[in-house]
Formats: sequence, structure tokens, C-alpha cells
Amino acid sequence: MRFPGIARRIIVVLALACLAAPVLGAPTSHPSQADGRPTVGLVLSGGGARGVAHVGVLRVLEEMQVPVDYVAGTSMGAIIGGLYASGLSADEIARAIENMDWNAMFRDHPDRKDRSFRRKSEDRRLLVKAQPGLDFRTGELKLPLGFIEGQRITLAIKDLTTQVATVSDFDLLPTPFRAVATDIGTGQAVVLGSGDLALSITASMAIPGVFSPTRLDGRVLVDGGITNNLPMDVARSMGADILIVVDISTPLHPPEALSNPLIITDQLTSIMTRSNTERNLATLSSRDILIVPDLGDITSVDFERAQDAKEEGYRAADAIRSRLAAISLANGDYQRWRNLRDSRTELPPMIEFIDISTDVRLDPAILRDKIEHPTGHRLEPGQMDRDIGTLYGMGLFEKISYQVVERDGRHGVLVNARAKRWGPDYLQFGMDLEDDFEGDTLFNLRVAYLRTAMNSLGAEWRSEATVGEEPRLFTGWYQPLDQDQLYFVHPTASWGKRNVNVFEDGKRVAEYRLTEYGLGLAAGRELGTWGEVRAGYRRSEISSSLRVGEPSNLDADYSEGVAFLRFEVDELDNVNFPTEGHWGFVDYGWHRDAFGDDGSFDQLAYGADIVLTWDRLTVRPGISGGTSLNGTAPVSRLFELGGFLRLSGLERNELSGEDYLLVRTVVYRRINKSEFLPVYFGGSVEYGSIGDDVDLQDGKAAGSLFLGVDSVIGPIYIGGGWAEGGNGTGFMFLGRRF
Repeated sequence: MRFPGIARRIIVVLALACLAAPVLGAPTSHPSQADGRPTVGLVLSGGGARGVAHVGVLRVLEEMQVPVDYVAGTSMGAIIGGLYASGLSADEIARAIENMDWNAMFRDHPDRKDRSFRRKSEDRRLLVKAQPGLDFRTGELKLPLGFIEGQRITLAIKDLTTQVATVSDFDLLPTPFRAVATDIGTGQAVVLGSGDLALSITASMAIPGVFSPTRLDGRVLVDGGITNNLPMDVARSMGADILIVVDISTPLHPPEALSNPLIITDQLTSIMTRSNTERNLATLSSRDILIVPDLGDITSVDFERAQDAKEEGYRAADAIRSRLAAISLANGDYQRWRNLRDSRTELPPMIEFIDISTDVRLDPAILRDKIEHPTGHRLEPGQMDRDIGTLYGMGLFEKISYQVVERDGRHGVLVNARAKRWGPDYLQFGMDLEDDFEGDTLFNLRVAYLRTAMNSLGAEWRSEATVGEEPRLFTGWYQPLDQDQLYFVHPTASWGKRNVNVFEDGKRVAEYRLTEYGLGLAAGRELGTWGEVRAGYRRSEISSSLRVGEPSNLDADYSEGVAFLRFEVDELDNVNFPTEGHWGFVDYGWHRDAFGDDGSFDQLAYGADIVLTWDRLTVRPGISGGTSLNGTAPVSRLFELGGFLRLSGLERNELSGEDYLLVRTVVYRRINKSEFLPVYFGGSVEYGSIGDDVDLQDGKAAGSLFLGVDSVIGPIYIGGGWAEGGNGTGFMFLGRRF
């Protein structure tokens, strides 16, 4: 039986559709088919940083006036292909990649400037960045499904594709586009042809175990390279007659390089990727054009070599200009094709409403109030990024995305704030380790339990336990009072032990153990993300016992009742080794017998740091001090100096008194490029005085040299310090110092 030509074409298309992977989106029809020329499909493979070579290929195609009618890409190929399909030129994509901080793209935690002040305050005690979830009912630990959620890169793609913000059918993009992902539940390839462009691209590059899977339309999606790294079949099913295929897939490691589990895992992934790539390459026809850039030793994570990859892509495409010339267009025809492509882009839409969708037990109005993007104006991606950064900084969400939607002829933004799958209960960890290499060691291990979003206003309950040299128990309920989460009350209860040293002539002669338990109640106001003011009352009972040495006249048993006022500012970009920002506080306490205090005195404490950076060199000048007024402070409330960065070279807390003043400048320089384990070399110059009445002429000069590492378990310092008078000591710290 013979079929007419058109019927035969329909049967072929239907057969290909049946054989293809599941498709989310309708088959394409593109206006370029009307000119009667063969249609061209561009196929871009995955390969991480190697995929920047695709940009060089695109530049040659533009120079040769080769029309691209369809684009299909996987992983990094989906990023480059999606940006091109959205209307960007090769040069615009190149500039975007050059300006992109790829190391930041692959860091999921929000910028510290965007975090709420409450989250910032945790940094100084809870050093470990990982925060596993805890099912309190079963005791089960819950972990994220990947190291990276893809928050930053999704927003970056959103910013670059604003010109097609209202397009949900990828056939209606300036160039019809498909991204390929893998359904981790079924192992099938999934072709994404509709929906949110940025989320589809992110799904295509979600490397299992590295990126958390993307959930779309009931599917759990990961990197498409696992099933279809070179989606030639997808481009053909879209309608392409001729394929330009760019293969930048990662080659296998040689046997001698298989030296650790990470490399073995990468090898297994490469084997799966290469296997499906070879199957697709076997379908190349004589009309198709294959481009394989010589990327040499550029790896999938070598984003610092993006320029090299782009140049190799250009060189590989430039070498086959004679073949590309066969499908290039004359000036007039190419300009008409460009005009048609450009006509599918538009100005950012007018935003008439902003809605919030969230599964967190929190009044959506609270989240809405944190979004400052105005309605009645065109979409401003930068402002949306800042708003979403503020929401993300609350620490409650796994991922926050937004999408332009249309309702009743009006465009608006739907913000989807998805709760952490491993929340809302979390464990947090901290550690303090101090060793002077002379037998004086301090060690504390800290664990905290945090329960978030306990009511519609966002109440939190935190309990903390410290074991070691300075054991402590703490619990507190943080209750916002208003929809803006500005005002709060914070009742607390605590118990702890700490040591007080007694020195004579620079030698420690005794050590007392203080035990303190108390209750507190504070009320205050958060000042955006940069500061906080609070006032309250604290009632404590303090007792002492001799631990080491000869009994002295120390009497630390004390009943304390104090009303206090505290103001704090924190705009540091990193609490361990900041490169910009400032920090400061003022704390004033009124101790009165009417409040239940055994004494009657006032006490003022203050401190401030400013951070300045030139290239890799950071200078951090600072001042701290305290004074006791209108009475005599008990020994339990004396100020202390001594130890690293607090008159380095002296023993820890060697000096004490009712008043003190310390000025210092800390300088450090980044000596490596690793984003995962930054290493610094630095030093300090310090001058301080302490006693019953501060006299700077009687102060001590001190200094230090150190090697610092910003590790995943907290900052580590190794070095030595010296102080005026010939004092000197070595040290190793794990924990907060600045």
C-alpha cells in the first residue's frame, strides 16, 4: 500500500513521537519552514564548564549566517541553548558567563547580607554550616537530597531570560527549545518543552548527589546526561532536517587516575553519559554536522577556564566553515530570519499583582510584606532577586522561585516558596577547641535543636546544650509580635559553668569554678537584616568553688538582677573571615537591689569592627571596651583580657578588672583560590589596658601571626602571639576569634 507524501510524513512524525522520551510540551511548528529551506537543529551536549565551548560555536554560526531553527540541549547544553533560544546572541551569552560568579552559583546558602538578623546571630556560636533535619517524633535524621539546591543559578537564568518571561510554551520562544532531564523515579528521559524555562534548565543540570532534584509536574528530575546527553533524536522530532551536533562530553579518566571514591563516581557517571552519547552519534546522517572541540584537560568544574573553552569551541566550528557555508543564508534571507526571531522577544511585562504560594506554616502575608517589588511597574529582575534573597535568608525554605503568570488579562508574579524537605526541625552544631601547646587545653562541643515556624507569626524554639570545659544548657522561645516580624519577645532560661582565673604577677595561682543559672525576658525590634535593639531583665544565681590552686579572697557567690538595653549592628559578609562590612554593639546594664541584685552598679560594654579589602588583602581595625559605673562589680562580672587577639601572648583571660579598653588591627590575605577551603595568612597588632581604672599609659602592646582556614566545621587558627614584657605563646584554635 502506498501513501501520499503528506500522509507518509504524518506517519513518520507519529512514529518518531512514539519512540521519543516522554515530552512535556507540544510538537513544534516554526515559521522558518515556510521559506522552503531545510530546517536546522542545534544539539548541545552536557559537560559542565566544558559546555562554554558552545558559545564559541554559536559565534561562528552567527558569523556564517547559519539559521538555527530548533535547539535541544542537556545540562550545560541546556543552559547555553536555553539562553540562545530566549533571544540572546552569542556575545550576550559570553558576557553573561564572564560576569557570572560560578563559585557563588554553586553555593546554596544565602548571602549573609540577606539573612535575618536572628540567623546571623547564630553564626557566632554554631559554627558548622550543615543543618540536618530531625524528626522529633521518630528521632530520624533527615538530610537534603543534594549539596546544592540550585537557588542561585535558577535566579540567574531568570534574570537573563526576562525578555521571554511570559512564555510558557517553549515553541513560542524566539527559537523553539527543548531541555532534557531524567526522571529519577523511572529512569526515563524527560523532554521539557513547556513550563518555567529557568526551572526546566535547572532540572536538566541537576547532577544527582550534587544538586537536589527538581520537582516538576509530579516528576522528580535530575541531570539529563544520564539518559540522553546528546539529544539528537529530540531535535529531529522537533522538525529539524539537518543537525549541528556539538559534543563536549567529559572523557573517561585513565585507569591510573582512579585514585579516590569521588573520581570513581565521576567515572561511572561519565561511562553512562558516554554510552548514550555514542548511541546518538551512531544516527548521524551525511547531512548532519558534528563539532567536537578539543578541550584537552579542561574539566567539568574548570569554570575559571571558561574563556579557553569558548575559544576551543570557536576554533572547532571555524575549522568546518566550508560545511557550514552549505546551510548559511544570504544577507537578506538571514536578516529576515533574525527579524522573525527578534520579534518573539518583548519588554518585561507590567506586574499588576504579586502572590505567594508556600507550604510553610506561616501567614503568607508575612512573606508578601517582605517583597518590595512595586506593582504597576515592569518586572525588575534585580529587585525580585533582592526580595527572594530576603525570603531565602529566613532559613525556612529549600528553594524559592517566581514565575510570571496571567490572570484575567493581567500579568503578575507568583512566588513559590517551598519548605525544606528536611525541616522544620533542625540540629545545629558548634565546637570550641583551644590549645597553647603547653598543656592548657579547652574543648567544648555544642549542639542545638531548633524548631521553626511554630505558629502563623513564625515563632521559634531553640534549645542548646554544651558539653566540655564550659558546659551550658539553654532554651528560649522567640515570638514575633507582628506581621512584619519586626517586634518580638524572647523569654529564656539557662544554666552553665565557667572558670575564673586568679593571677598574681602574671602567674595563675588559682582557678575557680562558677556555676550560674538564670531566667531572662527580653523584648525588642529587628532593624531590617542589619541590626537589632532589645531591652529586658535577667535574674541569675551564681556560686563558686575552688578548682585549682590555693584559696584566695575571691568571693563569687552572687545574686544578680539586672535590667539591660542592647543595640547591635552586623553587616559583615562573612562572620569568620569577612572581606567587607562592619559590626558593632553597645550593651548597658542596671544592677539594682530592687531588681534582686546583691550590689548596685551600672556596666557598659561596647565594641566595633570595620572591614576593608583590597584585592585579597583585608584590614580589620576594631575597638572594644567596658566600664563599671556607680558602684563595684562582683568578680563574676569583671572584664577579662588575654589570649589570641585579646592581647596575644598572654594566657587566656589572664587579666581582669572593672574597666578595660582594647584596640587592634587584624590583617589577613587569602592565599588560595578554593571556595570550599579558603586559607589565609595574617597577623595582628593590639594594645589594651585593664584594671579598676583604665590608664592607656599602663597598657600592653601585643601581636600575633597566624594561618587561618575557613573550614566546614568552623574557623581554624594556628600561630603564635607575643605581648609586651617578653610573654609569648603558641596556639591552635577551632572556633570564633574575631
